[in-house]
Amino acid sequence: MEKLNQFQKKFMEMLAEIQDTCVQIALCQQKDCLEDMLYDVTADVIIAIMESIDGYGKLDFICKNTGQTLKENSSIELHDIVCEYIKGVS
Repeated sequence: MEKLNQFQKKFMEMLAEIQDTCVQIALCQQKDCLEDMLYDVTADVIIAIMESIDGYGKLDFICKNTGQTLKENSSIELHDIVCEYIKGVS
């Protein structure tokens, strides 16, 4: 497996942090038994975003500082790799 560039890795870590934060906020408003369901729902949203970036949609992100694109290495499918970073993916 090829390595992610720094921009791709930071983006993956940011998505994982967003997911965890959203779930924790939702848990404050709901019962704890909803945790698995919330991770599943947020994982679905995140994977859909990655699919869009991978070319299934018309979305791309470019780092202002380096000019790197998240889809720079076309052999990496971000929607597959994101599963290594987030919870809720079976």
